[in-house]
This record gives sequence, structure tokens and C-alpha cells, in this order.
Amino acid sequence: MISTVVRTVLVYCAVTVAMRLMGKRQLGELQPAELVTTLLISNVASICIDEPDLPLLASLVPIFLITALEILNSTLLWFSPAYAELLLGRPVTVIRNGKIQQDALARLRITVSDLAEALRGRDIFSPQEVYWGVVEPNGSISAASMPKDGQEPPLLPLLIDTAVCRENLAFFRMDEAALDALLAERHTTRKKVLLLLYNGKQSVLIQKKTAPEGTV
Repeated sequence: MISTVVRTVLVYCAVTVAMRLMGKRQLGELQPAELVTTLLISNVASICIDEPDLPLLASLVPIFLITALEILNSTLLWFSPAYAELLLGRPVTVIRNGKIQQDALARLRITVSDLAEALRGRDIFSPQEVYWGVVEPNGSISAASMPKDGQEPPLLPLLIDTAVCRENLAFFRMDEAALDALLAERHTTRKKVLLLLYNGKQSVLIQKKTAPEGTV
């Protein structure tokens, strides 16, 4: 009985430390890879508690190995936008200027009923109330409300960490040459931009942080 209690406490501490090492993303909506990591850790921990004859180290090592793999994976996601897009996917526009993008719903295998239910969860009862709606890589739906009289339209992303949002460019009847011209007006280039938002009139540009002079 005492050994079971001790094993449970040690496994609890190990899992707590592992989740803390993986960061706060694990506490929010999970991406597929993060969900797999969480499920694997919980399964390994339950086996360790349920099997008293199993050496404790045999369970603790896999827990921290899985943790190390998740940290490595998240590091690669941060350094490589192309790898992040391959693994996580990209947001997909499903409503634009009040109109449902039926081809996008078919590609995502989401029914109109599913979309309407998700909108109702955000107190939106008609797609005509939505200026721009997207399905995020984690499966959630984000929606910007249609501007009311006198209001400026919401700002939409054109560039996110060098990744071009071509659907939004097309929405504003722009191409990549027009995007580069917009950046040239701000005396910058794609490689220097962390985030560029635009609504047809106004733009918000956030540049990447550069290393201080004299650092390597």
C-alpha cells in the first residue's frame, strides 16, 4: 500500500514537471501533436500506477522522453514556418463578407449545420453578420463581425511571419506585387515582418525583433 502511494506521488510529480516543461500551450486548446503527447503521457503514467511490479524508472524515462520530443517539436515549429504549416495546417476562410465559402467547407468536411452551431456559440445567428470567419488549425472557429455604419472594417492578416495569406490578398484584389509595394511604402520587406494587418485603407505592421548591434 505504501509503495503504491509513493509511486503515485512520484508519477504525479513527474507528470506535473513534464507538463510545466512543455509550456502553457498544453493548458489551452491542443494541436493534434500536443494532444497525442498528452494522451501518451497519461497512458504511461496510468500503467506505472496500475502495475506495481513495473520498475518505476521504466515509466519515468518514457514520460520525460515524450516531453523532450514535444519540446523539440515545438522548437522546430517556432524556427520553421514551413514545418509548422506542414504539421499544423493553416487557417481556412469559411465566411467572407457575409458569404459562406462552400468549397472551403467541403474541403474541411464541415457541414453548414456544424458552422451554424459554432457561430451560435459566439452569439452569431447569421453568417451575414460575419465579415471574416476562419477555421483555425486547432478546429476552432474565429469570426470578425460585420462593420456597422461608420465603422472601419476589421483588420485582416496579409502576412504572418513571412507566410502570405493569399486568400486575404485576393479579397482586397491584391497580388504579391501589391503586397511588396505596400511593404516598400513602410520601408521594409517580407523577411523583416512579423505581422501585417490590412483592411483596405489602414494597415498595422509589426516588425521582427532584431538583435542589438554587436551581438552575434
